[in-house]
Amino acid sequence: MEHIYKAVAAARAELAAAAIASKRDPSEVTLLAATKTRTADEVRAVLAAGADAAGENRAQELGEKLGQGAYGETKPHFIGALQTNKVKLVAGRAALIHSVDSVRLGSAIGSFASARNITQDVLIEINIGGEANKSGVAAHGAEALAGELYKIPGLRVRGAMAIPPEGAGAKRYFSEMRELFLRLKASAPAGFDVLSMGMSADFREAVAEGSTLVRLGSILFGPRVY
Repeated sequence: MEHIYKAVAAARAELAAAAIASKRDPSEVTLLAATKTRTADEVRAVLAAGADAAGENRAQELGEKLGQGAYGETKPHFIGALQTNKVKLVAGRAALIHSVDSVRLGSAIGSFASARNITQDVLIEINIGGEANKSGVAAHGAEALAGELYKIPGLRVRGAMAIPPEGAGAKRYFSEMRELFLRLKASAPAGFDVLSMGMSADFREAVAEGSTLVRLGSILFGPRVY
C-alpha cells in the first residue's frame, strides 16, 4: 500500500499549493477519498495515509465495509445517488449524505432520522451543467429546494455539491457553483458551510474557486478495478 501513502502526500501538497495560491488556508479543505470498489485494506491505508474521510457510492458497499471495520474511528460519507428505499442503509451511518436532490428524498431521510432521535447531515446535489443524464436539482431550483429541506425535522443541510460536465471548462461551472452556494448560504440556517466540488482531474481549479471538500479517487488509488 506504499503507493497510496505517496499519492495522498502528493495530493495534499497540490491541494495546499492551490489553496495558498488563492489566499486560503489549506486546512479549510477536506480531502475525501472516493472508495467505490476499493477493498477494506485500501480504505484503511488511505485513511492512515492522511485522507480526512472515505466516501462510498453504494449503500450496500458502505454497509459491508462498516462490517469489516474499514473506516476505523472515521465515519464514512455517502457520495452516490440514493434511492428512498436505501435510506435505511445509509442514514445514521454516514457522516454526510452528499446527494439530496428532492424533497421526497430529504423527507425520507428526515423521517428515518427523526424516528431514531438523530439528525442526519446532508448536502444539496446541484446539476450545475443542466445535464439530462445526471442527477441533481437544476441550479434555478436550488433555492426553492433548500427552503423546503430546511423545514424537515431530522435533516440538517450543511451545504451543496456539484460535478461539472466532463470535458467542459470546469472553472466556469465551479465559479457559478460558488456564487450559487453564497446565495444559498445567505438565507440558510447556521452550519451551512460545505461546498463539495472537485475530483481527481480538476480539484485544483475547484479549490481555487472556493471548494471546501474535494473527492479524490483515481489520483490516490490508480484506475478503478471492477
